[in-house]
Amino acid sequence: MAQKNSSKKTNRLSLGRLLHTYTWPFRKAIVLLIFLTLITNFIVTLQPIALSGVMHIIAGQLGTASPQAGTKLLDLNHLGSRVTGILLNYSHNKLNAIFILLAIYILIVILSTAFRYLAYLLGLSIETRAIKLMTVDLFKHLLSLNMDFFNHQKSGEIMSRFTNDIRATANGIGPLVGSLLHHSILIIVYSCYLFSTNISLTICAFFLILTQFALTEFIKRPIGRSIAVRLEKSGNFMNLLHEAFTSMRVIKLFGGEGYELNRVEEGVDDVVKGDIRVGLIKQGSEESRGILDSFAMAGIVLIAAQQLMKGTLALEGFALFIFVGQLLITPINKLAVNVSWTQALLASYARIDEMLKVEPNIADGHLAKSGFDKAIEINNLSFSYGHNLVLEDVSFEVKKGEIVAIVGPSGAGKSTLVDLILRFYDPEQGSISIDGLNLRELKFAEYRRLFGVVSQRNILFNDTVRNNIIYGRQSLGDKEVIEAAKIANAHDFILELPAGYDTLVGEKGVLLSGGQCQRLAIARAVVSQPQILILDEATSSLDSESEKQVQLAIDRVLENSTAIVIAHRLSTILHAHKIVVLQKGSIEAIARHEELLVKSPTYQVLYNLQFRDVRLNGEKILEGA
Repeated sequence: MAQKNSSKKTNRLSLGRLLHTYTWPFRKAIVLLIFLTLITNFIVTLQPIALSGVMHIIAGQLGTASPQAGTKLLDLNHLGSRVTGILLNYSHNKLNAIFILLAIYILIVILSTAFRYLAYLLGLSIETRAIKLMTVDLFKHLLSLNMDFFNHQKSGEIMSRFTNDIRATANGIGPLVGSLLHHSILIIVYSCYLFSTNISLTICAFFLILTQFALTEFIKRPIGRSIAVRLEKSGNFMNLLHEAFTSMRVIKLFGGEGYELNRVEEGVDDVVKGDIRVGLIKQGSEESRGILDSFAMAGIVLIAAQQLMKGTLALEGFALFIFVGQLLITPINKLAVNVSWTQALLASYARIDEMLKVEPNIADGHLAKSGFDKAIEINNLSFSYGHNLVLEDVSFEVKKGEIVAIVGPSGAGKSTLVDLILRFYDPEQGSISIDGLNLRELKFAEYRRLFGVVSQRNILFNDTVRNNIIYGRQSLGDKEVIEAAKIANAHDFILELPAGYDTLVGEKGVLLSGGQCQRLAIARAVVSQPQILILDEATSSLDSESEKQVQLAIDRVLENSTAIVIAHRLSTILHAHKIVVLQKGSIEAIARHEELLVKSPTYQVLYNLQFRDVRLNGEKILEGA
């Protein structure tokens, strides 16, 4: 019971947030939608009035007796006599009167259709604007989250929030709101017709309402659960496809086509099973309502026939009873379906809301740091991923104008240390400061603009060379772009591309070589003239010629720069002002190259592994480096 109450409370809170956040901005459009719906309802509910006059004239021609006149305005027994009484004052020809009434009926249908279409267009406009608002809000929120969130979240699962959940939620803001209002009003008006005519028939109608909503209450929880499961399976499948498309080279390289095909088939099976379950429940509910509708219609006809035989119901009233009763069943059905499918809306929004409620685990600071004057200081820093200790009691300094290299075996914590300096994470113990200011006090955006970063695996966007170089700094012009490309030793090969700087590089730079991608990444890092450069194994995984070209670019970039260099190949950092040697997350030694060859066992091992086949002493290597 407690769990059930908690679920209802959660639904209410989610619905409340949805209405407040994504309905209030469209309040004017929603008010207009309500107005159009009211006009549509008013016109639609005139149909029985027009037909009542036709029925009254026909009943009079057949000579059927009418019960004693009632006093209720919407009494279907006498509604026709009131209509024809007005109309025949202007036309004594009954056939002409029927023609006029049928023309009015057709006009009512045309006008109601036109206004209903306008209401649909307005609802669609609200829906599409809500999709945009939710998409921007969710993407903006995701941009505010830290790297740790993305390290643990499947990208396909995130994408499914945008492609499935947002659209399903937005559908309830416009079209569903209009539909709920439209059918609710129709139920009220048609019930008034019946109530004014016959109380027994009204009771039958309300019994129909209760049974329909009893069925809705019975199925709405399974619908909500089934849709939540389907959305989860859909998210997993999208993640599977995303992994496959972004790893196609590996798939083909290792002959994994069959394995991936099996995974996709299993993923499709899961999605299909979810769709089938939702479809079974949905169609089962609709068929059940159809059976209830037949019982309701039979009940309406039976009660109307009894009243006709007793003489308390006119023939025209009998026909209109059945007509209005049939009209009543449709909005009841639609309303019940809409109410049950608000569970789908809540299930979709719950997944969006879940992600929107994720808070950044690293708080943005309040100080704007726009310059680098003295030094970056790392003091007694320790950090772990979960229970895995990566860095322990690390301390060193990077002074302005220095080139500081960080070396160590794989898994020593080099890249993690750089991520901490860039404040993708906060240290668990110790601190990092720049010019005496703790990084926790600084605003992310301003602080990171101080840096230009080149990684081992740089991501290029499926855009032009120019846009990749100036990414995030669209105010820069061609002069800065070309200068950066020249510094990065990239200008010549760019000019040889089919469209020069306007050439598309393909997804992740697939249309360029590894060395070309790396040189574009260097150009991107230096185009805004950053005050600190970070090179994270920038020449790793390149062939000799590409490495030579990239190294020339790096040497040019490092002139008169402050830089932190993570080096896989020691030849790239022999001239560093200081080299920090990491071993198992701790600092083994800090010194220049010659000194480390004497006092650092880890550095000696790394050096010997790379230069054991080169019969040169340290001085000659330094001279040729």
